[in-house]
Amino acid sequence: MTLKTFVFPARLARRVPDPVFYDQFAMERHFLFVPVAKVPDDLPMDPNARVPNIRRTVYKEVRDSLLSTDGMFHLKHKGITLVAKSLEKRSETGESEYLVKLDKGHGILDGGHTYELIMKEKSKGELPANQYVKFEVLTNVQPEMIHEIAGGLNTSVQVQDMSLDNLSGKFDWLKRVIAKEHYFNKIAWRENEEGEFDARDLISLLTCFNIARFPNNVSDTQPVLAYEKKSSALKLFQDDPASFERLGPIVKDIFLLHDIIAAGARNKWNEDGGVFGQLAFVERKRSKFTMCFSGEEVEYRLMSGALYPILAAFRWMVEEDKKTKRFVWRGGFEVVRSLWDDSALEVLKMTRQASDELGRNPNAIGKSRNHWANLFARVAMRDLIRSQMNR
Repeated sequence: MTLKTFVFPARLARRVPDPVFYDQFAMERHFLFVPVAKVPDDLPMDPNARVPNIRRTVYKEVRDSLLSTDGMFHLKHKGITLVAKSLEKRSETGESEYLVKLDKGHGILDGGHTYELIMKEKSKGELPANQYVKFEVLTNVQPEMIHEIAGGLNTSVQVQDMSLDNLSGKFDWLKRVIAKEHYFNKIAWRENEEGEFDARDLISLLTCFNIARFPNNVSDTQPVLAYEKKSSALKLFQDDPASFERLGPIVKDIFLLHDIIAAGARNKWNEDGGVFGQLAFVERKRSKFTMCFSGEEVEYRLMSGALYPILAAFRWMVEEDKKTKRFVWRGGFEVVRSLWDDSALEVLKMTRQASDELGRNPNAIGKSRNHWANLFARVAMRDLIRSQMNR
């Protein structure tokens, strides 16, 4: 990446060497008070953990302060923190100008919401001349420090762990696996980013098949937390990312199986004479759902509380490749799809029974450890019966 240079006009500026890292890295902090009407356009937000969301009520109050003529904006708000390669003074006359150079991965660390507000109002030409914003520019920051600094600074509106994991590169392996899939751009990797699914959803789905943490030879240890509390699944990923990376060979299949079951359950149920739409754990949309991973359009689909336990039951089909130590399907993905076809009606009937016993509450189904274990055991039994018959 070519260095990008931005001009910051500032009446007042101060340079402070870092008390710990100046001698080792020449790390410095530069404080600039910049007129809001002259804040540079197009500052990158690469190191910012979350995408700005200026629709929050608190930011409407910040906007009112920004547009006020009281001259106190720089006193009321903490300003914008920027990480940069270097900062140099260019002009000695009048209002001094400072050249800030940004390299790859540099940009706004904190204060992205403030910056977005300023840019929005600047485009309208409505910013008061006597309002200033404080920029704190950090130079010579080591790359591995950036995500930790971002996490520490973003505390006024708490940054989700997902956003910080994305910033630190923990999802990079998963992004590479699905990079060429049509649904890649439908995944949100950080807070406030738009997407049909976010990174926590993907990690939750993978948790259902992580046989390193939930061995498929132990029926009473089920990954219920994948549905019950996605933050717990994400914490599991943070503590043991290597076990999730071992799922690499079957990641795309897992996501596809999610849609195959969610959308295909209707036909399985109705072919047996049932009315799928009358089940308490089914959602309907007249304009049709477009399934994220398969692209199929359907009017009915399983709710997550019913879907997750069924999906996780097929963890039975995951095994370790003895050579690579990675996780693969026993017999291949087509065998897994065939097992779903053979066991679908049975596991759906078990789900209806659990639903009736739990007050027709889909959320209660998703949290029932007995239900998860029963489905897992039933899929395993169905597979063993098939194996015996095929001998």
